[in-house]
Amino acid sequence: MWLIPKDTDGRNERVKVPSLLRAGLIRWYLGQGSEADHRASVSLVVTARENGKWLACDCLDEDGAPPLLSPAYLSLQETYYLRRLTSRPQHRRDCPFFLPQAPDRIREKPDGAHFEIDYPRGLFNAHKDAPEKLATKPDEVEPDDRRRGVTIPRLGKLLWMLLEAAGTNVIRGLPAEGRPKFGIAKELARLREAARRFDIAPGIPLASHLYTNAVDYERTRLHARLREAAKDWPVGYAPQAFLLLEASAVHSNTLTTGLGDVAIRNRIQQSGVGMSAGEGGPGGPYLALAVVGEHSKREGYLALRAYAQPIFKGNQFVPIERGAERRLFELLTRFQYLMRARRVAVAIKKPLFDILTDKGFVRPDAIVAFRDYNTGEDDQFAIHLIYDDTLEGREVHARDRECIAEIAPVLSITADELSGDGLLARLEAMIV
Repeated sequence: MWLIPKDTDGRNERVKVPSLLRAGLIRWYLGQGSEADHRASVSLVVTARENGKWLACDCLDEDGAPPLLSPAYLSLQETYYLRRLTSRPQHRRDCPFFLPQAPDRIREKPDGAHFEIDYPRGLFNAHKDAPEKLATKPDEVEPDDRRRGVTIPRLGKLLWMLLEAAGTNVIRGLPAEGRPKFGIAKELARLREAARRFDIAPGIPLASHLYTNAVDYERTRLHARLREAAKDWPVGYAPQAFLLLEASAVHSNTLTTGLGDVAIRNRIQQSGVGMSAGEGGPGGPYLALAVVGEHSKREGYLALRAYAQPIFKGNQFVPIERGAERRLFELLTRFQYLMRARRVAVAIKKPLFDILTDKGFVRPDAIVAFRDYNTGEDDQFAIHLIYDDTLEGREVHARDRECIAEIAPVLSITADELSGDGLLARLEAMIV
């Protein structure tokens, strides 16, 4: 096996891969490697990728064009692997590289539609040194629950955890008169305050390396501070900072903000909930969390990955996954004003993580809390949006409703009903 320049046929400029490393690479590729095999193999893949190299297999006649393997990075799974170039000569059938890389290295969890979405474990970090990124599904990426069937990357979970801590996933009750004052600056201030509760590494508070202005990245102020902080960064933890940006649009590798575009090294991640259901996403605005770290010494500090979360409005950072949810929160905002006229205060929360009930884990689409100043009553009810009208979908929704009913009374709404008449009356009926 040889390292060769990429975009060539592999006949020339060959650098032989040592036999021991080749043997470990095969074990890793087959999913049978030890920890040492993983580290050595991923280091080889990273080195090849960073230096514009491919791997040429030696399973055929040494004088002919060899089968080729391209080092690749799968951004959603945050992992390195080897991709066979099937347009080139094929491997011999008895070659370890004849088949794709062992699927249990980059697979999703199998079975069922119900998966727990819990809080991300450990510190608030999303970047490791390259050799630590083994070609296996990271613990922190799990298929979502019930109707989703998609994955939530660790960056997404970290963003949700920060939103939950800041309470920006709650639409608070209206003031006694007039309209509440919303603003991007107020939302970001709440998130910066919440960041004081988290550490990136032992003794390194998130608040010290969280930036909410694209200009800090563009003018490399972030880079300079991180480079200085890296001198005293705890051993075993990769220096990193985070960009938290409101974005009007998300392209493949670019966040468009009010202060300019921010390029991300890898494809920007999203949950894909709406897309997985064939609906198309809800569109912007977005709140994006990007991790800035050093992928290679040559490139220095870069925004390596980002997760973009659609939000209700640019000045209200309530996460949404579908266009129907945005319509729901618009309706619930109207409901707040309707009930204020009846001396009932209403607040709405978008749950981000699963709630454990006696019947299992579940996450309602919204929880509506209210206080009736006429009677002194305090209570709440849950809203359950129904998207899938197939037999299987109805069964899933029925199970969800059973679980949600353990939390609070449930109002089930179809997506079509959001644009019809009479829904405000049904919401009011949940209170009176």
